[in-house]
Amino acid sequence: MADWTSAYSALQTVQAMPVSLVSGRIDTPVDMPQNLVASDIVELITIVSVAVTLEAVDEASAILSDSALTAVLTPVDIEKIANETRQMIQDAIDIIRTTYAPTMDDISSSAQPLGLSYEPVINQLATVAAAVQTLAEAVINEKPQLMQKTVTTPGNLHLMAHRWYGDYSRAAELQRLNPQLRDPNNLAMEDVLNAYAE
Repeated sequence: MADWTSAYSALQTVQAMPVSLVSGRIDTPVDMPQNLVASDIVELITIVSVAVTLEAVDEASAILSDSALTAVLTPVDIEKIANETRQMIQDAIDIIRTTYAPTMDDISSSAQPLGLSYEPVINQLATVAAAVQTLAEAVINEKPQLMQKTVTTPGNLHLMAHRWYGDYSRAAELQRLNPQLRDPNNLAMEDVLNAYAE
């Protein structure tokens, strides 16, 4: 999950870079024109947004397609990757619409019919979003059903793994499914833990 979190953070930084350069929030290697504003580079912002989104899709697909990585991801982690990727896709679609929807008004008088060109890009991005969702669902469905189990006697995660699964070594899995635990060696009766059904 750390791989996705750092990649997602880096991609968001890159996506914000054009606006950050224009606004002066980050230093530029060359001087920017004096009266430059974000609306002057709207097409650059759009292109960067789409490129970053496609990179996020590649990263998410690589993670969700790697069985060694998905084995240690919880369903919540998988949903987070899919949701953040789909949100980036939706943001890119919104930016494309905002940038190119006004070109529909001049479609007959324009030398280049941009009003006809942007809709297929949006449709492809929507198809990619659906594919990410399908991949995430498939990965989640490969795992046993996630449920909540109640601790019936005081103990630790190793003891619970042994009682519930007959295998104390699944304690690491229980730890991954319950990151909120402050002390996994001191479970009290009536504590509720996330656990796989089998």
